[in-house]
Amino acid sequence: MEPTNKHIALWKSFQEGDSKALGQLANNHYKILFNYATKFTKDRELIKDCIQDLFLYLWDHRETLQSSPFVTIYLLKSLRNNLFKKLNHEKRNHSDDLDSDLPFTEGINAESELIESELFVENEYKLKSILSSLPKRQQEVIFLKFYEALSIEEIAEIMDMNKQSVSNLLHRAIINLKSNWFLAIQLLYFLHIKI
Repeated sequence: MEPTNKHIALWKSFQEGDSKALGQLANNHYKILFNYATKFTKDRELIKDCIQDLFLYLWDHRETLQSSPFVTIYLLKSLRNNLFKKLNHEKRNHSDDLDSDLPFTEGINAESELIESELFVENEYKLKSILSSLPKRQQEVIFLKFYEALSIEEIAEIMDMNKQSVSNLLHRAIINLKSNWFLAIQLLYFLHIKI
């Protein structure tokens, strides 16, 4: 997901104080940010607040940000961190373990073009069942790799892991999917996965 000259120019305009560039950045990334956040919480208002907070933070700190970052990766990682902080704060009285209550596969990216294909929709329930049987971090790595088409390096950055750990996690997730081979093959086919 290399930044193009257009993306770099947009980021530069934003850093120079162009509020329209910030609006365009928000427009370009809102859907992926919202969809990603729904894997951690069903609270749509909390998600919207976190995304808004993220772009307000960007505006307030625009002069000290990197000059040409990998914007999508930066935004996903920032949103993930902010969302985890807020969820941890909300759940502190109930549980110290954030992962125990996060329904990662709730509402698997139903808006994505892949899931909208008719054949995939017919199998969506079964596929969601398979994915929901995976540990949450394996669900997350599958989502980032195959639904958002991110590289191992980009996923490592977002999840604060090293590349080898991400590769291992992805490998274990695919092995687990293979335990229900027929449906897993359908999932892999529709997500254009090469094993």
